[in-house]
Amino acid sequence: MTAAPLVPEIHIDDRAPASELLAFFERDRLLSAYALADLDPRNVDTARWWVARRARDVVAAALLVEILPFRPCFAMGETQALAAIFRDLREPRLIVATPPKGRLAIEQTYRFERVDVMRRMATDRRSFQPRLTHQLTRLHPEHLEDLIELYGEASRSYFTPDRLAREIYLGIYEGGRLASAAGTHVRSAQAGIAAVGNVLTGMPYRGRGMATSVTSGVTEAALVEHRDIVLNVRLDNAPAIGVYERLGYRTHTTFIEGPALRRAPWERITNIWKRGPS
Repeated sequence: MTAAPLVPEIHIDDRAPASELLAFFERDRLLSAYALADLDPRNVDTARWWVARRARDVVAAALLVEILPFRPCFAMGETQALAAIFRDLREPRLIVATPPKGRLAIEQTYRFERVDVMRRMATDRRSFQPRLTHQLTRLHPEHLEDLIELYGEASRSYFTPDRLAREIYLGIYEGGRLASAAGTHVRSAQAGIAAVGNVLTGMPYRGRGMATSVTSGVTEAALVEHRDIVLNVRLDNAPAIGVYERLGYRTHTTFIEGPALRRAPWERITNIWKRGPS
């Protein structure tokens, strides 16, 4: 009887060069869009990452944006390798985004407080269909207070002059007030990719197509510098999905996202292959 070949052990590397991580995430660049942008030379100092190897091959990776207080973390790869990465993480709380199959591995060490199923949608110059019915204003650092009035005081730690100078934000003014806005969460000239988000219209102005206009405007502006544009939308948000599809966005894949707390030592699952996620 011939013995089964041994599978190489998994080794975690928290000092891998950014180029190696970029190559791994490029295997699915639309799913990994945020991570690719976070590895841009302009942003890379704000991120930390881990890769899991079998022999010399990278089989999983996780990237954490340390500069943001809510600690967003993207992870993808082989299930066993992801489990090993998250056992090494010491963050007490994360906002984790991962393909659905990654949940089992992550829940060995972290417990999701909530799980949202999301669509990752994407467009490019060939498929984009602009729909602009309002006059748009490019938002700069001097528009910061208008943005905070629209999004709420809690957004002050997110919207900074540097962010407005770096990203693409467009808005619609009515009666001297910012009625609707959207922008890029992150973007990278190096990776040729940008993520559109923060689409919001004030309650008195809804139902007039403003969200479509600002999303269209930001997408069109981003396509001047980037070849792929992505956005996220909840799987059950049919009205928003319809708007994005009319703009030429298509569904690339689904993923899960949600806040996750590190389990206490006595709570951690010791064998994820026998027990499912809680």
